[in-house]
Amino acid sequence: MGTADLHIHSIYSYDATTTVRAILKQAADVGLNVIAVTDHDEIRGSFEAAQLAPQYGLEAIPGAEVSTREGHLLALFIQTLPPAGMSMIDTLIHIGKQGGIAIAPHPFNNLPGSLSMEAVLGALANPRAKGPLKGIETHNFGTQNFDKVARKLSVFLPFAKIASSDAHIYWAIGAGRTSFPGNTAQELRTALEKNTTVPIPYEGESSAVAILSWVRRIAMRKFGYASDSPSASTPIDTQQITDSMIQKINKVKRQRKKT
Repeated sequence: MGTADLHIHSIYSYDATTTVRAILKQAADVGLNVIAVTDHDEIRGSFEAAQLAPQYGLEAIPGAEVSTREGHLLALFIQTLPPAGMSMIDTLIHIGKQGGIAIAPHPFNNLPGSLSMEAVLGALANPRAKGPLKGIETHNFGTQNFDKVARKLSVFLPFAKIASSDAHIYWAIGAGRTSFPGNTAQELRTALEKNTTVPIPYEGESSAVAILSWVRRIAMRKFGYASDSPSASTPIDTQQITDSMIQKINKVKRQRKKT
């Protein structure tokens, strides 16, 4: 059995504090087989992760956390980013056309960006949209105090059950992971499609600790620092963001302003 964390944010997300290299280092250190870097309406971090992952003994799935009108969707196994702001149904169709699949993250909890039951049932009722929607997060490290409704309702829904970290800080990666038969990205996809995944939630009570750590690290990011690791053999540490990375982030910001 392999394990995956399919909801991780890098510094390509405005609210995250970890470079792609540090994500891969931490994922390898905590024993994950497959990850997905799913930045907010941004796919470049996941492409970088997919390229570098073999150096860390991992596979990384191209993906993103896409903002739909009804809430967020995790889009996985995609090659082009669905435009933000479309309806959930149109976003699912966009994902399906390119052979991707989707997971509903932190749903049914009335938090910003979370899908409602009505939105998910609406997608299930649409023949073109229901095919790509394969999974639902029943456990999310970042929203663990609000996941009870999702866990209860997931029993009645035809979706694979997922546990994810929703990590915005490096040490949270793997705090919420999904077990599946096999250990490759393709075997994970098969498990999602066959509804044979098993969520492994984080069992501690450290949401407050995570929030405080995130506040400190996001403040450090504003001063040009992030959690980084130059290679698979070096520890993760707070380091100054390189000029090339700053240029990449600024390029993403400029492109977002144009859309």
